[in-house]
Amino acid sequence: MGRKTSVVEEDNFVASGPTHLETIDWDRPDHQCSVAASLVQATYVLESDRKRNQKLAPPWWMTFGFELINTIVDDQDSSIFGAIYRNMRYNDQTPQAPRFVIAFRGTMLEGGNLGQDLSHDLLVGDGGLGSTSRLKKATENVERHISEFGSEGIFLAGHSLGSSVAMLVGANMATKGIYLKTFLFNLPSCLTEEKTSRRLIARFLQITPLIVGLAGAVGIFPLATVASLGMAASVIMIDTLVVASGIATLTSLAALIGASVLSMQKRMMQGQRTSSFTPYVFVNPGDPICKNWVTYFRNHLKEKKKSPFQLAGFVESGILNINSMHSRGMLEAHGLRQWWQQGMNLLKLEEYGSS
Repeated sequence: MGRKTSVVEEDNFVASGPTHLETIDWDRPDHQCSVAASLVQATYVLESDRKRNQKLAPPWWMTFGFELINTIVDDQDSSIFGAIYRNMRYNDQTPQAPRFVIAFRGTMLEGGNLGQDLSHDLLVGDGGLGSTSRLKKATENVERHISEFGSEGIFLAGHSLGSSVAMLVGANMATKGIYLKTFLFNLPSCLTEEKTSRRLIARFLQITPLIVGLAGAVGIFPLATVASLGMAASVIMIDTLVVASGIATLTSLAALIGASVLSMQKRMMQGQRTSSFTPYVFVNPGDPICKNWVTYFRNHLKEKKKSPFQLAGFVESGILNINSMHSRGMLEAHGLRQWWQQGMNLLKLEEYGSS
């Protein structure tokens, strides 16, 4: 749940970035979206720079008047999975502008990252939040930053798995009465009806040997649960083995991703209300990983219908944003680049709430 292995062009701001945004109007939601997504991309590129001894990341924040003030680093492999950016023009801008943006990347399917990223995904999939060091590190950094600078004008942002991290941190802060504007790009969702769950598990068992082989190749053991196996499969297969999708449908893999993330979310927030936490959820209908949010928002929150998604009670309100531009396949629909492209057809729906 991240980006593809071919990253040279993606890392280059001139080749891939929103160079059309010469002036930022923070009162425009599409400009806020584009800058937030660009800073998440900057976090991906920071990690690529670290490994390749290159310096492609700075244009991703400097173009918009930001500076990098801190990176959030994994304790085990020293990889950068989050970053904190300061808006150097904040005092001269509209109140809609952020002072700081804290951004989290998703999984990187590259040498040097796959092992630890996948290991983290397995812990998430197993619901082992207490042993998920990255989530703890993310929360600690956000809390430390708020303690030093206050909570005013802080944005959270993340893509794919990184959006799950951002959501968890934002929801956790909401239980303490601190509400941070949060941008969630391609946030995983899941189907959890009993019949659907049985069908997905049965289909998933057919691909278990392939998953075990892939995980073994990168030294990830043991694979303790079906949820853990599902997370391993989805991280590797969605971006690199699409041609083998005849073994199992991408929709099934997407649902398994969501089910894995959900177990972590529920455990973290059990017994705590987050109804005042209202994230901005960015969805592409062509992305099976996140598209179920449309049904959830429209049916469960707006029409008060019983939701087929076990998301109620965690995301109790939100602002749904749909990119209705045509995507050339699932990988593009799940990609981060779409959220800053010129001519993006961003359909903003009204705010939804459970009350």
